[in-house]
Amino acid sequence: MQFGLCNAAATFQRFIDEVLRNLPFVFAFVDDILVASSSPEEHLQHLQILFTRLQQYGLSLKPSKCIFGVTTIKFLGFKVSESGIEPLSDRVDCILNFPQPTTLTQLRRFLGLFNFYRRFVPKAAHLLAH
Repeated sequence: MQFGLCNAAATFQRFIDEVLRNLPFVFAFVDDILVASSSPEEHLQHLQILFTRLQQYGLSLKPSKCIFGVTTIKFLGFKVSESGIEPLSDRVDCILNFPQPTTLTQLRRFLGLFNFYRRFVPKAAHLLAH
């Protein structure tokens, strides 16, 4: 699908949602797919189910873009592991070392970066207000 069309990404997301329906161990955002499993054996089973489903819909994966069998992975700007979801350390460093904004554009850039990870910051709204 050509993503230059105005609704292409949303249309593709709806398609992927349909393809992966009733696979509770699969999380997808457009063409990024994460398979969460409790054990290596379960992971193999989950992958077999996913591959079968993709094949049923005529979809394929590009092996060079796939990472299999890891316990920690970067996914959509987060570190996902057995421990849960965390912000990426390099992004946290970027926020901590961001120079004090002096223009509206710089302030918007900082707020965009900060707000992406605000759920990890206790009392984030209070911090931004003061």
